[in-house]
Amino acid sequence: MKFIFSRKFTFFSLSLLSISAYAQELYIPYRDGNLWGISNYAGSEIITPKFDSLQLNEQDHYDFNLLHTFKDEKRGMLLNGKEVLLPEFKNIFPTYKGFIIAEYGNDKKSRIILDKDGTKITENPILSMWIGEKYGRNFIFHVLNENMKEDFFVWDPKEHKISQYLFKDYYSISILENIDDYELGIRYRKNETDPLSEVKMVMNYNKLEPATSKNFNEKIVKDTYRNRDYFGSTYQETIKQPSVVYEVYKDYDEGVRAPSYTPPPPSTGKRETNDPGVKKQPIYVGVSYSIENDFPYINYHYNHVKNEKTTKRLKLPRGSKGIKIESLSGLPQKKVGDTIYTYSNYMTFTHKDRNQILISEKKPTEFETIKVINPGYDSQYNGQVFLLGSKKNGKMKYRLVNNLQQMIFTDEFDDVILNDPFYSNNYSNWTVIKDEKYGVVTPQGKYILQPVYDEIVNKKITYGPGGFLQIKKDGKYGLLKPVIPNGSIENNLVEPVFSYPIRNILMSYPYRSSQYTSDGTPQGTMMIVLEDEKGKLLGFANKLGQLYFKN
Repeated sequence: MKFIFSRKFTFFSLSLLSISAYAQELYIPYRDGNLWGISNYAGSEIITPKFDSLQLNEQDHYDFNLLHTFKDEKRGMLLNGKEVLLPEFKNIFPTYKGFIIAEYGNDKKSRIILDKDGTKITENPILSMWIGEKYGRNFIFHVLNENMKEDFFVWDPKEHKISQYLFKDYYSISILENIDDYELGIRYRKNETDPLSEVKMVMNYNKLEPATSKNFNEKIVKDTYRNRDYFGSTYQETIKQPSVVYEVYKDYDEGVRAPSYTPPPPSTGKRETNDPGVKKQPIYVGVSYSIENDFPYINYHYNHVKNEKTTKRLKLPRGSKGIKIESLSGLPQKKVGDTIYTYSNYMTFTHKDRNQILISEKKPTEFETIKVINPGYDSQYNGQVFLLGSKKNGKMKYRLVNNLQQMIFTDEFDDVILNDPFYSNNYSNWTVIKDEKYGVVTPQGKYILQPVYDEIVNKKITYGPGGFLQIKKDGKYGLLKPVIPNGSIENNLVEPVFSYPIRNILMSYPYRSSQYTSDGTPQGTMMIVLEDEKGKLLGFANKLGQLYFKN
């Protein structure tokens, strides 16, 4: 385990490659005792710990380059590793429009506005902002000052400055709602006793000028209204950790096998050819079960032609009952020679109180409990999976069977837990327990993690969608986090190296959600949030095991 060090410390060589990529880019909260500051990826101190706490910004537009600071119950702000607002405000509201509003705690609730780079748009406090809209490449602002006078100005986001004061310290300013697409109608009074004046303005070379004619090459903001305020509510970090859900199964007696049946030979007279220059086409046979007059039948449709249908009585053990026909999703196919069989449903029944399932095999498969699993699209598995339970030596064992009635694994498991790491009912992997050890498998019959771990717990991501699997071995914690960068699942594995439980994962810090370039390369780096056994936040760590907290 590696802890954060001071600037004078020579950092270990294991992380040199990662440090070279991120040391100048990442600003990571770190804790020393009860105080918080900022470190870079290498662990060098950027801002000395002095805040009571830090909070990641929840607004998507700013990602986590913006951090809220707290000191003596007042709020400040860090932006790209710099302290742009001291902790002297009651509330701070980043907006989706690309600027930030900070509110003092005085009786007037005065505010200041900053752009997305931390430059103050309003040097002096204001009481309210009625318009803050993008106008071409610039922004237009209409604000009420503390002296009860109004300003209307144009802000240049590229130069980070006010490019034009249209009205300053006016008694009243209003924007007409019935403006057209290219002109801005403004009514105003300089002083209370002045007559009401009106002007139509248009943007010309980044400046608002009186309109002399229609200018259809410039478009202004349509949706501008007086008395519209952009102040919202603040956010506090909340952590929700859903408990693991274990499927509960009922116990039944042992089952028996039913007699076998043999499908009739396919009708091939119309499809065979002796011409060596003609490629032989496969024979397609649709297979379905049905019940007619309380008797079970199996039906064969050759090459999906209705008049080429063969129906055969299905012989089940005498005394079979409770016959049910269930639809089968995915239409699984089995190839035998040149014939492709496609199955549209399956059959279940009981014989001597023992359950049987019949899909594509010559014999039914016996089970005591059954659960039908429908893997979602992100699993890249087409169709259903059956979880069959049978008691052996007094203990229930579970098998995963695919939609062709074939065992997915030769192993039998003590339990199978349906994980939903994306929290969207798309099961891309399942936790299995074998001999009291945990592993992770896929519906395709592959092990993601061999069952060698002491515990696997499904947890929810706090910032962004999805979840992750916390894995534990020999008292240490790690994680498995599936992501879908380009339509295929990637499993990010961090072996158990942490002495503390994992609270949250930031996959592409400082981005809020996973970010990828056009060629699929991830931007940012994985950061891990750790907590103690009581759920108290400890701090951040990287996937190499370095901790950004101490004491």
